[in-house]
Amino acid sequence: MSKSKLESKSSIRKATTRPDNRRGKSKSQIREERRQRSNSKRKIRRNLIMSGVIIIAVIFIASLVVSPGLVSEDDQMDGKGKGVNEGGHIPLDPDNGREHIEPDNYSNFNYSVKPATSGPHWYSPVTPFDVPAPARWGVYESNLPDEILIHNLEHGGIGLHYNCPEECDELVTQLKDLVPRNPSFYIVSPYNNMETKIAITAWRHHLFLDEFNKEEILKFIDEYIDRSPESVPSNPW
Repeated sequence: MSKSKLESKSSIRKATTRPDNRRGKSKSQIREERRQRSNSKRKIRRNLIMSGVIIIAVIFIASLVVSPGLVSEDDQMDGKGKGVNEGGHIPLDPDNGREHIEPDNYSNFNYSVKPATSGPHWYSPVTPFDVPAPARWGVYESNLPDEILIHNLEHGGIGLHYNCPEECDELVTQLKDLVPRNPSFYIVSPYNNMETKIAITAWRHHLFLDEFNKEEILKFIDEYIDRSPESVPSNPW
């Protein structure tokens, strides 16, 4: 067979083995198409990864807002509380009322329980303790009076209080560790001259302990957090 015929057959064979979308294109054009497809795939993968990161971040943030012992926005009935839990495992404290009094005067009221779980209390952004009433949710290093604390309980809060004549750093840390990163509904503070070393309070409920008992405290929180006349998870001042 002549050389010209062999070359003709070879060129025909090469043309027929190319995909239809590549026929008539140069090698440089084909390489450019491959490069563009590769970049497109990388872009899709990158977008998928970014979407996954965003979803994980949203879930993480939501887990901080709705933490164990907290209530979701759907459960907050426009400031109207769910009412006192009368069916819990701890008996109700006497109802000492919900009267608002001026912060320039102490109530001099004989509260049924100390720390008090109901009764006359302040309602003001300014008090003699440089802390508003109700207090902002969170951790305090100094004593707060009943006239402030009661208002936080009325808003659905939980009080975590300790009475340590000597330093008790471990106990304070244990109590602080019970508070979620979003401290809504929680007040941690010392409270002098209590009957016991630890007092956990809610509206018309209290738990006195001489030693830290995480299981008992969490059970109390689960039953009595946000069970009060009002539900106010945000700081009013």
